[in-house]
Amino acid sequence: MDKRVHSVILRYRDGLDKVGVRNSKIILYGSYNNATAREYSDIDLIVVSDSLADLDIWERQCILGDATSGIYEPIEAMGYTVAEYEAMGPGTFIGQEVKAKGIEVV
Repeated sequence: MDKRVHSVILRYRDGLDKVGVRNSKIILYGSYNNATAREYSDIDLIVVSDSLADLDIWERQCILGDATSGIYEPIEAMGYTVAEYEAMGPGTFIGQEVKAKGIEVV
């Protein structure tokens, strides 16, 4: 993994902590994971944390977006609880793309 991308993800983890998303597992997938990123590619991340349990999809996306404050890099994050993530298997995007090809960064 590119050092710059790793640094961005670590800063994003700090941002998640600041907005109350604790004990996060962050998984990189997509173009930065499979070495096909281009100049305008975003950094595709899955955030797994039980801090997201009581939030609907809109609230989750808002909080995940708030965590990018001050980072100024194109981060595209989706969030799931541990149970939601573990329940997704073959035949789902998470199962086929993220679990099969992604890498856990933190």
